Amino acid sequence: MENKISCDICIDLIPLVTDGVASDESRKAVEEHIKECPECAAVFSGTVPAPQKEDVLLKKLRNRARLGLALLLMFGIFFGINLTKGVDVFANSVIMPLLGVLGYMIFRWSALYMMPVLLYIASAASFLIGMAGGHDAADSASLISWAGIYSVFAAAGVLTAGLMHFAFRKEEKDEEKDS
Repeated sequence: MENKISCDICIDLIPLVTDGVASDESRKAVEEHIKECPECAAVFSGTVPAPQKEDVLLKKLRNRARLGLALLLMFGIFFGINLTKGVDVFANSVIMPLLGVLGYMIFRWSALYMMPVLLYIASAASFLIGMAGGHDAADSASLISWAGIYSVFAAAGVLTAGLMHFAFRKEEKDEEKDS
């Protein structure tokens, strides 16, 4: 009777086997598995640390949060660009710095150049969509100008978020030293 186990089960059993508390059947299953699996054999020998489930879960949560923030960012950019065509254009003096903060949360300091790129791309897309739909689209020169202005507002948000992140991280380090 052959008892094959998956890598996940093997990784879960390795600490029990190395501590000597696993059953004979579990020990044999791990030994058979590591003969055929170099990755699990490396974990068993201690040359490679076992992946932590918490790290994997945290990474998945971070990726989902970043995806949600990215969708919110793109929605906000298109929303703000569409405000450019109306009387609510000055609401962007609040919206764009907030989008800069979101950009910092996603891209960190790379947001200083990513936000203008996204703003210009979204402005071009808005112009083309307006032209294709036969709507009264704002002319391309004004959209480019507004995208430049919005980039400055977004950069203010990125800088604010980055400086606050730095300040709070420094404060946490100081508190750890005091403890």
